[in-house]
Amino acid sequence: MAKKKQKRPGTGIGRRNVLRGIAGGAAVTLGLPLFDYLFDDNGTAMADGGPIPRRFGVYFWGNGVIPERWIPSGTGEGYELSEQLASLAPVRDRLSVVTGMNIETGNERGHHAGTVGILSGSPMISQEPTGGAGYASTFSAPSIDQVVAQAIGSETFFPSIEYGVHDGAPGSEGTTLKYLSHNGPDNVNPPEYDPRALFARLFGEGFVAPDETPEVDPRLALRRSVLDAVLQDGADLRARLGHSDQIRLEQHMDGIRALEMRLQRLEMETPAPYLDACTRPGEPTDPGGDLRERSRLLADIMAMGLACDRTRVFSNMFSGSVSNTRYPGTSAGHHSQTHDEGDPWTDVHAATMYIMQCFSDMLVAFQDIPEGGETMLDHMVVLGSTDLSWDHSPNDYPILVAGGACGYLRTPGVHYRSSGENASKVLLSTIRAAGVDMAEFGNGGGHVTESCTEIES
Repeated sequence: MAKKKQKRPGTGIGRRNVLRGIAGGAAVTLGLPLFDYLFDDNGTAMADGGPIPRRFGVYFWGNGVIPERWIPSGTGEGYELSEQLASLAPVRDRLSVVTGMNIETGNERGHHAGTVGILSGSPMISQEPTGGAGYASTFSAPSIDQVVAQAIGSETFFPSIEYGVHDGAPGSEGTTLKYLSHNGPDNVNPPEYDPRALFARLFGEGFVAPDETPEVDPRLALRRSVLDAVLQDGADLRARLGHSDQIRLEQHMDGIRALEMRLQRLEMETPAPYLDACTRPGEPTDPGGDLRERSRLLADIMAMGLACDRTRVFSNMFSGSVSNTRYPGTSAGHHSQTHDEGDPWTDVHAATMYIMQCFSDMLVAFQDIPEGGETMLDHMVVLGSTDLSWDHSPNDYPILVAGGACGYLRTPGVHYRSSGENASKVLLSTIRAAGVDMAEFGNGGGHVTESCTEIES
C-alpha cells in the first residue's frame, strides 16, 4: 500500500503567489523565489579633492600549478620570478608571491574544498550529487569578493562585476566548481563570458562619459516606486514563513534593494568628476575561439569600467575548478592532463604558462591607466589563486597578490615563504587592502584574526 504523503503546515501562500504593491495608481507584482514549502520532502586622488577609490579583484583558475616551476627563488623584495611566473615581469614591482601557506578549512574533496577555502576562508557544504556526478558541494559563506562588495559596493552603480574567460567547469557538482562569486549557499553571481555582453552591461543604460550630458528617463521614478511597494509587501510576507524560507526571501529582497539603488543612481547619474582616464570605449567584436584575445577584450572592458567607477569590485573566473580547457600547444584538456600526463608534465606546464600570461595581460591593462600621477594598479588589490595545490593537496598553496592598494601593500612586491600558516591570513590582508576595516575573517579552521603582515607596507 502506497504511503500517504503528509500534508505540510499551511502558510496561506500558493505556488503562484507574488509580492504585490500599489505604485503610480496601479497594481504591481514581482515573482517570489522558490521556498522550501513548495517542494516535497525529496526537494533539493581626485579632481574634486576626494581620495582615489581602492578597487578589489579576484583572478581564479582551475587545476593548480607545478610547485618546482612555480615557487620563486629568493625571498623578500629581491626574489626572482619563477618559470611559471615569468610572464608577470611587466608588473613585478606590484606583485607579491605567497607560498608555504595551507588551506585549513578541510580537504574532503580536493577541488571543492580548496576552491571554497581560498575564496571564502570557510568550509564547504557537501551535497547530494545530480546528473551522474560523484560529488557535489556549495559555499557555506560569501566569497571574498562579496564580502568586500558588501562593505564598499554601495559607492558605485554596480556593487560588483563578475566575468570569466572559459566556461568549462562542470555544472553537475553543485555551485562550487561552476561559479566563483557566492552570496552564500547555492546563491551565486554568474560570470559574463561574452565581451559584448560585459560591454553592454558596463557602458549601456546609465553610463555617462565625462564629455556627455546625462539624460534622465522619466520612467525611472515610477520603476523605483514599484520596488518600494514590493519591498513593503515582502516585509509583510516574512512573518508567515519558516526560518529557512525567511533566509531565502531575505536574499531575494536583497536583490530587489540592489535594483532599487541602481534605479536611484540612474536618476542621479552624472559624469564621473574625478577619473580623468574614463571614456566610453569602442564596442568589442566577437573573439571567437581565441582565449587570449577574449581575455584581453574582457580585461580592457573591465579596466575602463573601473576607471569610470562603474564598480570597485570584480572577479575573473578565468577557468573554473576541474576545467578541462585545452590550451594552445597542448594535446589534451587541462584537468585530464594533471592526472594522465606524467613527468615532465609538458602540457600541464604549458597550460599554467598560458593562464599566467593572461593574468599578466589583465594587470597590464590596469597598469596602463594613469591615475593621479600613478596607475590604477597602484590603487587596487587583486588576489590570484586556484582550486588546489599539487596532487589535490591543500598545503603550500599558490597565492598571488597584485597591486599597491593606495600604499597599503608593499611595493616592490615580495616573495613571502611561510612555514605553514593559515592561508586565510592573506585573504584578510586583501580585504583590509581594499579599505575594509575587518578584525577577523573566515570560519572553522579558516578563521583568523591576524593578516599576512609580510606583504603589507
